Amino acid sequence: MSGSLRYQGSNFFRQRLVLSTVSGRPVVISDIRPKDEEPGMRDYEASFVRLLDKICDGADISIDETGTTLRYKPGQIIGGSGLVHTCPPSRCLTYFLEALLLLAPLAKQPLSVRLKGVTNSCQDVTCDTFRTATLPLLAKFGISEQLTFKIVKRGAPPEGGGEVLFSCPTVKAIQPVEILNEGKVKRVRGVAYTTRVSPQFAARMVDAARGVLNDFLPDVWVYSDHSKGDAAGNSPGYGISLVAETITGSLKSSDACAEVDGTGVDEKDGEEDVSLATP
Repeated sequence: MSGSLRYQGSNFFRQRLVLSTVSGRPVVISDIRPKDEEPGMRDYEASFVRLLDKICDGADISIDETGTTLRYKPGQIIGGSGLVHTCPPSRCLTYFLEALLLLAPLAKQPLSVRLKGVTNSCQDVTCDTFRTATLPLLAKFGISEQLTFKIVKRGAPPEGGGEVLFSCPTVKAIQPVEILNEGKVKRVRGVAYTTRVSPQFAARMVDAARGVLNDFLPDVWVYSDHSKGDAAGNSPGYGISLVAETITGSLKSSDACAEVDGTGVDEKDGEEDVSLATP
């Protein structure tokens, strides 16, 4: 591709493709893990490229046989409704949602997409934090009406089985923002979730979180969310998501998830897990 921007390596993979899509500049990314035991793009990176192809029209995507070189010529961001995309369980759905959050307001049509996969993972921010901390940032840019996000099913690693619904309107102009003063924390909100394990795990996490946070401020509220049946996904898991709001309206978030191995959930002490998630 003539006039293409050329990059090497797998670093900033999403950012490079998102900025290429917004600017209309084609990119060539080479030497993607060439010396790794499994060279080339990972399954979640290939899935992200397919997702871009779904929301764009006229994109030209080429990947070599080894998967170590990607040639991407962006198309027009169309958006649309009724889109469904299944994401691999190797990464959380927020890996894909964070990129959609940058592209959806610039699309020709409002975007409505249903993503399936892992909703809560230690590797990325959880979908709960995405809903309570990431989405409110768009309101500062003037994007708040018709912006919806719903966790239909929870899915813990390694099998996933979760499902979320994300809808975002389009905007003609983005308001400039100035966020300089962080401010002091005035309240903490959160959710302790469990899937295919005893609800007692959530109660232990809530008690441990309040035991730490109430030493600093009284306004702490963490509610329990126990998923059952089809809404619980395919794997057992539990974790907690905390969001602290400051007097200036800024948000700080933190996550902690259970470590899952092949035999099931690793039962760590609840106080130890939650203390790591304290913002």
